[in-house]
This record gives sequence, C-alpha cells and structure tokens, in this order.
Amino acid sequence: MITTGSPLTFKYLNLLPFGARGGVTRFFMLSQGIDFEEKLYSPGDEWAQEKARLVKSGENPSGTAPILYSNNGDPHPQYIAASRYLARVHKVTSGDDYKDYVQDMVADEYQGFRDAWVKTTFSGTDDDKADYKKNDLGNYLTKFDALYEHFKTEKLFLSVSAKTGQPLWGDAAVYGLLRDHILTKYITMEDLEAYPNLSAMYAAYEQIPAVQEWLEGLN
Repeated sequence: MITTGSPLTFKYLNLLPFGARGGVTRFFMLSQGIDFEEKLYSPGDEWAQEKARLVKSGENPSGTAPILYSNNGDPHPQYIAASRYLARVHKVTSGDDYKDYVQDMVADEYQGFRDAWVKTTFSGTDDDKADYKKNDLGNYLTKFDALYEHFKTEKLFLSVSAKTGQPLWGDAAVYGLLRDHILTKYITMEDLEAYPNLSAMYAAYEQIPAVQEWLEGLN
C-alpha cells in the first residue's frame, strides 16, 4: 500500500528525453507535488535482467514498467491505475465522480493512440512512419481534440484536482504522448495549433512549475 509522507520509488526504462508510459506517471506526480525518486534501467541487458526478476519474484508477472514502489517496497504496476490510486491516496482527485470519469475515459482512448505511436516508431519502416504521419496521426489528433472540446470540464484541462488545481492522469497521458510525437518529429508545435484544444492544453501543461523545472533540467 502507498501512504502519504514518504517518497515513492519510480522504476522505468531510461528512455529520456522521451516520456513514454513512464512519462505519464512522472508528469502526473510532478503536477500534483507528490515526492518520488527514480530508478531508471538501460534498455537491453540491464532491463532484461530486471524484467526477468519482476516476473520470477511476482512483483509484476506481466514484466512491464513503470512500477511504483511504496516506502515498504510494495509494487504498484500499471501506470494509469497507479496514478488514479495515487490521486485517491493523496486526496488530489477532482472530488467529482464525473470529472474523474472524464479522466478515465480519455486515458482509455489514449491507449490505442499510444500503441500506434510505439508500433510505428520502434518497429515500423520508413514507409510506415510516413504513412502514419500523413494519415493515421491526423485522425488521432482530430479525435482527441474533439474529446477535449466535448468533455473537458475546465477551460484547458479535462478536469483538475480539487486540492491542487492541477490536471490529472488523463491529461498527463495526452500531454506526454503529444510531447513524444514532437520529439520523434511527427508533429511540431506549429502543427499542433491546428488542434486548438490540444494546443492550449499542451502549452498550459508545460507551464506547471514542477513540470517546467523538470523539462529545463533535461537541457
């Protein structure tokens, strides 16, 4: 179990500057002021050994990351579910069932978008990447801009914490995935302006002080 008052340990692959799945957890914790320490594994042999250990030990039979560990060592895999759980433990939910539902709904939709980016970027040919950029990506961006247009409960975000006033796990997922698309040169900030809801959310998310500080630390 996770309790307040002690920093969490966040384990993931060292894919920096990309966020990927771990970025969702990282950006969510940063936005909410939740203390954590990072343990990052190099892709390849180091991660392969840790993955085998996770499966064998039962800490995560799926062998996936990121994983959050409480101060007593309890593992919490599955990053969206873990972020939602963190929000409840730290009492930083929206305080409204519908507003939390909107976060969950968009986080569910995000999974397919993310899977398409991962498959194309890390397994696709140059032709696959060009086709994704020309066709599929625009469809995803149009859909997510519409989701924000019709379901957001705040001016910029899907919803915000009643305690901190900062966006929650669904917003963190979408922000992180948009950022990864920019880093992998599928889109630019100027391209994103064609999707006003996403563009406004993205710009506002980067202005969250802890997020801004973390981003500046990469440079």
